[in-house]
Amino acid sequence: MSEAAILVRDRLTALGRMEDCDLDPAESLLLLAALGRAGSSSLLDVTPYLARLDGMAAELRAEAMDCPDAASLAARLFHLLGRRHRFQGDERDDDDLGDLDLLTVMDQRRGGNDALGLLALTIARRAGMVAEGLAFPAHFLLRLGLPSGSRAIVDPLGGGLVLTPPDLRAMLKAAAGLEAELEPAHYTAMSNRDLLLRLGNAAKLRLLRLGHVERALSMVESLLLVAPDTCLLWREAGLMHMRLDHTAQAVAALEQFLGRTPNAQAKARTLALLAELKRRIH
Repeated sequence: MSEAAILVRDRLTALGRMEDCDLDPAESLLLLAALGRAGSSSLLDVTPYLARLDGMAAELRAEAMDCPDAASLAARLFHLLGRRHRFQGDERDDDDLGDLDLLTVMDQRRGGNDALGLLALTIARRAGMVAEGLAFPAHFLLRLGLPSGSRAIVDPLGGGLVLTPPDLRAMLKAAAGLEAELEPAHYTAMSNRDLLLRLGNAAKLRLLRLGHVERALSMVESLLLVAPDTCLLWREAGLMHMRLDHTAQAVAALEQFLGRTPNAQAKARTLALLAELKRRIH
């Protein structure tokens, strides 16, 4: 591993020790993307990308001083992203992770719903505005706000158009079925680690669907650097090591899961699996 890659891993490990409220999901995702390029000659320094985000935040701060409400803030934020800086939506679903890789998204100015939403959230927060990603099923939604208390929910791919409750209900039913109804949980703000895990998990699932188990495992192990207490990531790492016949590594990951999960049934299943794996070793 190169010295630059080691520095990136060390920074991610340091972020993993931070309290969630102090964690910057954009920096974490940029570093994760950089680590994914560690085997190439690509530049691993994310400082210029963070400076670009600060620059866009300064533009928004200067232009949003007179916003009367959150709807106006949303319009200016997405005008800044889409018109001035030419970021476009790109909902591809192929072997290319470019719409989920934040370095590539910023380089190519194209990204999926989750990545564009994360960028918009980051710029708004750095500009001193209220910005939250909602735990809404299937589609990333952004809640923007002003210190005055005005709030608005927007779709990052919708150009800043404010969503009404009927809009949200229609989106939910399209994603979860006609029986689904809006619940308070759908308006819950995601934590900073949940925000970065959302993009990381999307990339992992795409890789697994395409049969790239080793790349998916590398993604999960990178996520564990910054979210080491996420017990399901340890389980996923263990199961992927099993698929790749890495028995000792599978045992180590599943033992980490066992020490973290509060689920009694999951513990019992994992204990049985560990017993079988340990018999293979001996």
